[in-house]
Amino acid sequence: MKNVIIFLMFLIYTTLIFFTPNNYMYVIIPGLINIIAMIIIKVNIKNAIKNVLALLPFILLTGVINMILENYIYALYISTKLILVCNITYTYSRTTTAFMTARTVKILCKPLEILKINTKDIEILVALGITMVPVLKKEFIDVKNACLAKNIEWNVKNMKIILSKFLLSIIKRVNDIDEALVQKGHIA
Repeated sequence: MKNVIIFLMFLIYTTLIFFTPNNYMYVIIPGLINIIAMIIIKVNIKNAIKNVLALLPFILLTGVINMILENYIYALYISTKLILVCNITYTYSRTTTAFMTARTVKILCKPLEILKINTKDIEILVALGITMVPVLKKEFIDVKNACLAKNIEWNVKNMKIILSKFLLSIIKRVNDIDEALVQKGHIA
């Protein structure tokens, strides 16, 4: 039950960050909440900063797009809110595993059993979805290194080759996971 409460608080908090008005107080308060959560959970500050820096290109791109469509103040607020959400997501990920999150989602989906929806399947799908992110990242790096080793330039002209290798490796990985789940009796 504790995991469900923490998960719901995380979802509500991250959603509220984006629905609060663009005012400096609505950025400072979540910032303080993030810092307090990091202290309570004892998150390594260096790793949290590295995580945000790794996401900085995405955040900057979002900021630039918002600057073009709106104005620089709005873009600054959106970028700051993204940093806060990425930070609290990192903090949350330090307290839970993919399988704990999947189990929490299964518990939250329990009322769907009235409609004869198998919540065990939902749990498996959520666990697979979360655990596939690092696998996809590794596959992408492997394909990139293989292309560099074969002297295939990393540009738009060669994207057909690169994406085909990437998609083939993903399909192979998904097939392996499917076979493992069938053998364990999780799916028919």
